Amino acid sequence: MAETKTHKQAWYNLSTEQVIADLGSARAGISEHEAKERLKHFGPNAIAPKRRSFFRLVIEPFTNVFMVILLFAIAISLFSHERLDASIIGLVVAMNAILYYLQQFSVNRVLRSLEAHEDNMVSVIRDGKTGELPAHLLVPGDVLHVFEGMKIPADGRLIETEGLSVDESILTGESLPQHKITDSLHGDKEVFDQTNMVFKGTIVHGGMGLMVVCTTGNATQLGIIGKLAGSSDEHRTPIEKKIDDIARKIIIGVGIIGVAVFVLAMLRGIELAESLRFTLSLVVSVVPEGLPVTLTIVLLLSAKKMATHKALVKKLSSIETMGAITLIATDKTGTLTQNKLAVAAVSSDTQQLAQTAELSINKQRGAYFDPLDEILAANFHGKHKGHQLHHTFAFDQGLRLSGASYKLSNGQHLAYLKGAPEAILDIVPTSQGKAAEKLLRAYTQKGYRTIAFAHTAIPATTRTLAEVAKHKFTLDGLIALADPMRKNIPAAIRQARAAGIQVVMLTGDNKETAAEIARQAGLIQSSSQVADSKLLDKPASPKIIRTLLERIRVFGRVLPRHKFNFLKSVKQQEVTAMTGDGVNDIPALVEADAGLAMGSGTDAAKEASDIVLLDDNFSTIIDAIRLGRAVVANIRKMLSYLITTSLAEAGTMIGALLLGLPLPVTAVQILWINLVTDSFTVLPIGLGNSEKHQMQQPPRDPKAPLLSSTLLSRTIFMGAVTALLILGIFSYSLHHIGYEEAQTAAFIALVIAQWSNALNANFDRHSWVRNFTHPNYKLLLGIAVSVIFQAVALYGPLRNAFGITALPANILGAVIVLPIIVILIAGDLHKLLFRDKVKPVAK
Repeated sequence: MAETKTHKQAWYNLSTEQVIADLGSARAGISEHEAKERLKHFGPNAIAPKRRSFFRLVIEPFTNVFMVILLFAIAISLFSHERLDASIIGLVVAMNAILYYLQQFSVNRVLRSLEAHEDNMVSVIRDGKTGELPAHLLVPGDVLHVFEGMKIPADGRLIETEGLSVDESILTGESLPQHKITDSLHGDKEVFDQTNMVFKGTIVHGGMGLMVVCTTGNATQLGIIGKLAGSSDEHRTPIEKKIDDIARKIIIGVGIIGVAVFVLAMLRGIELAESLRFTLSLVVSVVPEGLPVTLTIVLLLSAKKMATHKALVKKLSSIETMGAITLIATDKTGTLTQNKLAVAAVSSDTQQLAQTAELSINKQRGAYFDPLDEILAANFHGKHKGHQLHHTFAFDQGLRLSGASYKLSNGQHLAYLKGAPEAILDIVPTSQGKAAEKLLRAYTQKGYRTIAFAHTAIPATTRTLAEVAKHKFTLDGLIALADPMRKNIPAAIRQARAAGIQVVMLTGDNKETAAEIARQAGLIQSSSQVADSKLLDKPASPKIIRTLLERIRVFGRVLPRHKFNFLKSVKQQEVTAMTGDGVNDIPALVEADAGLAMGSGTDAAKEASDIVLLDDNFSTIIDAIRLGRAVVANIRKMLSYLITTSLAEAGTMIGALLLGLPLPVTAVQILWINLVTDSFTVLPIGLGNSEKHQMQQPPRDPKAPLLSSTLLSRTIFMGAVTALLILGIFSYSLHHIGYEEAQTAAFIALVIAQWSNALNANFDRHSWVRNFTHPNYKLLLGIAVSVIFQAVALYGPLRNAFGITALPANILGAVIVLPIIVILIAGDLHKLLFRDKVKPVAK
């Protein structure tokens, strides 16, 4: 491996040539062999996460309030010499701790999988050739192309710049982009003054250049300060905050129930030790200790599921947001269309048009930074001779132009430009412009994207595109490009409308092209539904926008500021999703409730987004909304089921105390019930499939309570029905076959009732029968495992410890069948009589 030198002077103090030499590199880059050797020495270009202490990892699952209650219950049980109770509570604690450890392992694995999607490709020069390479394979000495929208993959010294500016706010907090140079600097400089350096995680705001990598991974500035650009959402998601609030209310309720049960037990003459023991057991059974871990698993696995559907979730909170979307603002190119532009027509076959098309291409060291340039290069090659490249002009969003200037053998300088037809026609003679307009209309009516080309002589001193555009040009012709519609787009738009979601297209194409594509997509029926972007030049009042959206579905000739103004205007009345792919789209992506970056877009856009559409497909947005709605619905089901089981157990015990009956189940039985039902059924309910009706109704208001009034009433109703059923079975058995047999009957019935209720909870609206026509195999497997555990308790070596007594065949049959019939019918009856009246998000 070639030796790299170190200096007391910093890289920014050295000249470009000295930096390259000291890194053992060259402007042509290092060799592939050398790169492999350096990769072994320096390691991957990745920031290793901060290691957490083993002690903290071990004790962390025991630090939430639910687990503290369980540990306290174990201590009381051991103090009272109730070793079996302590063992079962300890088993509950152990299972939740194991689940937590498995969750952490799963989280890390999922995050590694998701991060792999974000390993950006960079344009690197090795052995004098430009190629694409994953950023984690970069090593010191690599020479990279730097261009607009790129996220800098490592710390490096700039060796060439052309109007380069970088957003370094992630490091410095400075919101304004930093203009970059190549000159060496004198003296000690802080990061924000190192104007000839670029740093890992920062974003190129504009311009282009070349950099040589100086440091990678943890040796970078970003690694040193311990920040990780693009890290996942560190804050609690809205749905987690809602569950935290419910958990606090549960703890208060548990405290009240515990005091009430203890007082009632004492009033009934039950011994102090037994009263305390039973109260603790009941409290343990009511506490949903596995809820926090289960919720995290559901969200993480849902994020992983979204990734398999080509939607990479960067912030967990966006899963819930996607379920609440009411308006999608989408681009056309690549989202509604295939983004596979091909030349469909040319205005003439002249040599001049072909030559201008080729000479207007921007290419540096064999690399193209605009897809349009690649298309032109593939179709127009070798059409000119004797032209020496003088200057390149990157695409300017304001001018809507790009191109290059050349020096001819006679010393003359010519500029060759391409751009939006309107922009080119503004700088050519009026007579030429009028002749081209008719052909332009014909192209746009077919939905073609049209590019105009022109050339002119310029002074040798002309350096900027703005200066070039002041000259009068000669129009060379038009080239029409076709981008076919994706096949599934019309169906996806129909699905969005059925789900109460409005779709608006914001495109840079002119109105005629936009209208044709919108018709093909099924977005509009007539051209009157298409408007010009002039309506969005300034943010409009919500009332005006609401009136516009009653008619307008497409805006043409849209610039990034128009997208931002549109979103700002609708923010108070809609929950919005916005697609974007460029640096200029960042304000709109941030302004939207859910920013959706294109997988083929710039690093900067991905960095600012909430979700990355890996396939750039509009249908993926609909899939993400469907999954988002399903996740929220499943969490609601999961929570409802847990509260129902707690209410059933608490209601049974409090009811018995109030009615003057003996305790229907023992403390150890109620702990076992909690162990074999909740542990095996809650997570499968949270991971259930989406239901058809979820995409056939308006979205829920994200500010609405997690449990709707209908679901809350069903939760209370099913808890009450279960409690009354168990009390009835217990009372009947008590008077006919004895107390021990009655306890056994109540024990069996309570478990079976909760299994039956799990089948009810798996569907919002459908009957339990649907579990067998559209099965949730995870839930069926969970119930099957629970059945095995219950059989061991009833007929295995622990039956005496649980106080199990043999039941007459007729009683046993009734105890098994009656809970199934009553609970399943009660659940279906409530679903039949009461349904959520879903209202659109408040406007």
